[in-house]
Parts: sequence; C-alpha cells; structure tokens
Amino acid sequence: MTTRRALLTGLAGVAGAVLTGAGPAWAGSRQPPAELTAPGRPELAVRLRARAEWGADEKLRFGAKGEVWPATFSPVQCLTVHHSAIGVGADRAAAVRAIYHGHTVANGWGDIGYHLLIDPEGTLYQGRHTGGPAVFRQPPVNGRAETVTAGHVRGHNPGNIGICLLGDFTGGQPDPRAVGTLTRTLAALSLLCGLDPLARLNYHNVENGQRFDGPVLARHRDWVATQCPGNAFAGGFEPVRQEVARLVRGR
Repeated sequence: MTTRRALLTGLAGVAGAVLTGAGPAWAGSRQPPAELTAPGRPELAVRLRARAEWGADEKLRFGAKGEVWPATFSPVQCLTVHHSAIGVGADRAAAVRAIYHGHTVANGWGDIGYHLLIDPEGTLYQGRHTGGPAVFRQPPVNGRAETVTAGHVRGHNPGNIGICLLGDFTGGQPDPRAVGTLTRTLAALSLLCGLDPLARLNYHNVENGQRFDGPVLARHRDWVATQCPGNAFAGGFEPVRQEVARLVRGR
C-alpha cells in the first residue's frame, strides 16, 4: 500500500482517533457526544451520531444462533465513497434506519454494510457495529489502524472503509454541507490510517488472497461495475479527492 506517512501524519508517539462515546455503552450515559477527528487537527473534527442516537435496533443483528455477522478486523488499506441511490425524507435518522433494516434483515447480512453515513445537512452517522469505537477495532495509533469488515464493495471489503452519502446523485450533486463533512471525514481517516488520498494501491483481500489495483480514495465504481456514487457526483469527484489531500496537508 502506498503511503507517505511522515508527510501525512506527523504524529509519532501520539495516540490515534478521538472516538469518544461511539460504542453502545454510551447510550443514555452522560459522556460527551461522539466525535471523529485526528490528533492535533481540531478543524477536522466531525460530530458522530452513534448507533443508539439514530435508533439502531441491535436485536436485529441476532438470530437463533447468536450474532449473524460477528465483527472481524483487518488493517485499513483504502477508503470508498457511495451514495444510497434513494431519496431522503425529512427524518434523516429514519433513512439510516431504513438502510440498516434493508441490509440487516431484508438482505440477511446481520448489520448495515457501511462504516459511516452522511445526511444532506452533513451529519455523520455510525454504521457497522464494532463492539467498540466506530469504524475501528481500537483507536488508531501512528497511522496503524484495523477496521471492521463491512459489506459495501463486493470482493473488496476487508480493510476498505465505506462512507455513504444519503441521496441519489445520478443527476445532481450532493449538498455542499454533506460534501464538507465527507472531505473532513476522509481527511481525518487518511491521517489516522496513514493513507495518501492521491495514491493508488495494490489492494489485498485478506479473506481470499485476491489482489486488485485501485485508488486509495475510491468511488464505488472504481472497484466494480456500478452506477454508484451516481453519474453526476462521480464525474466531479476529483475535486473532492484534491480537497481531501489539501486538508491532509493542512494548507
């Protein structure tokens, strides 16, 4: 995997992600709201709505034999952007719950397939259950991170963090507030995981041994044949990648 860790992080000896309150134990407690950021970069901090906040029914993750999709983890290799390809009603949390129910129950996966979701106002939502902090096994340290395996790109899921923008961007662009949250989140994840958002990598699926060449910061369609994340947004994605790189550099 191509990285420029010294350039991107500058975090030697510094602990990783601030993800306070992102686990299920936070629900109903007096802990501060969850947040995703990179150490020393408060301008990249994004408030995170934990699963309990958006109303995830955790009972849906279990069947007669226990947890349907137990969490497994692998080193982070890349980041992938999606759209939900459906309209979003006034109740944004309800839209997240609908996706969760569709993936968990209708598809029979046992959980939502995205790590994170973003609504049109730029609110960030925790996706896939980890048993601990959002996205990761534990807070990353010095560009080393392990992410829970999700289900957002067939054949390219281990080590691939998936972020979904709520909405259909086939014929139009996402709200600038959503794009702003997306770029800050991608920049924070790049710093936390030691990734160069402008690089390419030889992705390694640790579950089946297959390898694929692709961008570190990808659109869903960069991996497989799909319309995602919508023709309009996908066609103008390069400025997003460049903005993420600018935020990573801090200038």
